[in-house]
Amino acid sequence: MKGNPPILVWHAQAREYAGALRARLPDVRIDVLEAADHDSGRAAAGPLAAGDAEVLLAWKVPEGDLAGLPRLRWVQVSGAGVDHFLGRPDLGTEVLLTRSLGRFGVQVAEYVAGYLLHHLLGIERYREQQRQRLWQRGERPLLADRTVGVIGLGSLGLPVARLLGALGARVLGVRRSGEAIGGIEDVFSSKSWRALLPRCDALVIAAPRTAETLGMIDADALAALPRGAVLINVARGELVDESALLRALESGHLGAAVLDVFTVEPLPTNHPLWSQPAARITPHIAAPSEVEVIADEFAENYRRFVGGRRLLNVVDRARGY
Repeated sequence: MKGNPPILVWHAQAREYAGALRARLPDVRIDVLEAADHDSGRAAAGPLAAGDAEVLLAWKVPEGDLAGLPRLRWVQVSGAGVDHFLGRPDLGTEVLLTRSLGRFGVQVAEYVAGYLLHHLLGIERYREQQRQRLWQRGERPLLADRTVGVIGLGSLGLPVARLLGALGARVLGVRRSGEAIGGIEDVFSSKSWRALLPRCDALVIAAPRTAETLGMIDADALAALPRGAVLINVARGELVDESALLRALESGHLGAAVLDVFTVEPLPTNHPLWSQPAARITPHIAAPSEVEVIADEFAENYRRFVGGRRLLNVVDRARGY
């Protein structure tokens, strides 16, 4: 490949990313297009001025807007999820698509473990008792006595399973093939995964959004969980039927739901999940992109791209990850 192909950074943090990349790739032209917000990817203002860009680093780009980049040959997504770049006519199949893994696995594992321990320890109850100056002991359950199912044993779910296993939990998992993984008691396939549900005191959703996983946690799946189980979703909101989830929380069948992702983001202010006492809501922060870490990943891939070597974390578009 002759020369260094120009890069366009299209992101709500475009200037931060561009600065980090210029420090790593000083001989490369890097253009910036600031997105008005992280969730939509809409350009803040003005027309696309870098139509000759061959490489794109972005989180989201509105459908149709990639048509303004006719020389595009490679897109790296600044996160692990790439569903918003799949199946769109403005991204040709000849364009390479890669994703970033950053430290998302570590971040998600800490998030999941933290919320599970928070729930089991009854921290909110004891904080309320402190405010009331009330000395009253409750049950002291152990994570080591619990069974946790993890749906999706990839870059996010496997670190979750490993950390929970290290804390003593019995861990079950789901992966497409159903092939066993050391340290995980049972692994179920994409066809047999519902069989794990009755055994789970907690269920973690860490799978990518694909045709197979869309809406997989439906009313039947929630009903199959033991009464009092905890659901944690760190994947995509569309994997869970939110109406069925609300019913399961309102009936008391689910003990709690920890939700970092939603079908519509930001979660509308009038959504009933906000006022559901058993719901724990966070604004898609379980695994935030770290600019310096992502810049390191991207710079390594860029050098591979220029050198004609295989890129890291290439997306299989048929699988969706």
